Amino acid sequence: MGKTLQKYRKLFDDLKRGRLQRLYFLYGPEEYLKKEFIRALLDVALPEGNRAFNLDIVYGDDFDRHLFDDRVNSFPLFNERRVVILRNFKALSPTHRDYVIECAERATDSVILVVETTEERLETARHKALKKVADAHGLAFQCAHLDEEETVERLRGRVKRAGHEIDPDALDLLVESVGTQLIDLTNELEKLILAADDSHRIDRKTVAGVVGKYRTESLFEVIDAVARRDPGHLIRRLGTLIDGGEEPVFIIAMLLRRVVQLIEVRALMAERGKAVSTGRALADHMASPINPFYAEVLRRQAAAFSGEELDLLLTNLRWADVKLKTTALAAKSLIEEALLASHLRKPLAIARPYA
Repeated sequence: MGKTLQKYRKLFDDLKRGRLQRLYFLYGPEEYLKKEFIRALLDVALPEGNRAFNLDIVYGDDFDRHLFDDRVNSFPLFNERRVVILRNFKALSPTHRDYVIECAERATDSVILVVETTEERLETARHKALKKVADAHGLAFQCAHLDEEETVERLRGRVKRAGHEIDPDALDLLVESVGTQLIDLTNELEKLILAADDSHRIDRKTVAGVVGKYRTESLFEVIDAVARRDPGHLIRRLGTLIDGGEEPVFIIAMLLRRVVQLIEVRALMAERGKAVSTGRALADHMASPINPFYAEVLRRQAAAFSGEELDLLLTNLRWADVKLKTTALAAKSLIEEALLASHLRKPLAIARPYA
């Protein structure tokens, strides 16, 4: 189990054992696990029937100091505790941040105050001050994203708890199709669990049917079309993705991820030779854990490119990524230009600012 996942496990285990803090400062970008923790906290601290009287949610972009003061200083009704949740601490004015820090330090034991922010590094003085108070009077917890291996482990656990099994190649296809954001993967996984037949097994066909055949197949075929020097098929597959509603930013991100993997595979093939001549052998040598089925797909695709072609494709996709984020040019045209330029062996240079 990865270190980040271990930290989350301890956080949730402490709740199950009733080890509640009166102050929680949850910071970082992992929104799904942050919200899951708050749900678990409420299950332990507030019975469902008493939440109407003892739960308040305050938003940083609509903050009322007097209302907040009343909430954190009120006594619970028909329960031992109240819970006050302040979302988006970074949206507060500096004065209001100072006030929240002061309230956090002197809050009564009958109130559990939860303050959350998406900030990850806590670079401002007031974020650091709130963390210091939370360390002294409660818990400051960094809600970091899980890495890919930890995400896959958590997905397997969810499937197992539902009484199902998921094939390794189906799990790889899910991650490849949806990305590594836990909230997106979990949403799709819930659909897969509902779609699984009486065998309680989720296979590759189930994933393709639920996530969308246009995504799971077309993304692979875009890379294949580049390797086959087939611009017509390339444009059609890309069109299938975009016309199907896929976000261009996602398409570029997944293509970049695939090309980086192909570069790694080519390096391993050059270094190890016959030692990585099968998907299973290649999977054993990859830097990140990977399923043999998926490794075989990568091995086949990597063999269709030269190292120079992959470097050029990576350069051109990065060009499209920068252009997509910094210009108003049509997203579909940008991706098409990057892929067609790679087909024509033409590098697209990223303009550098003047010194």
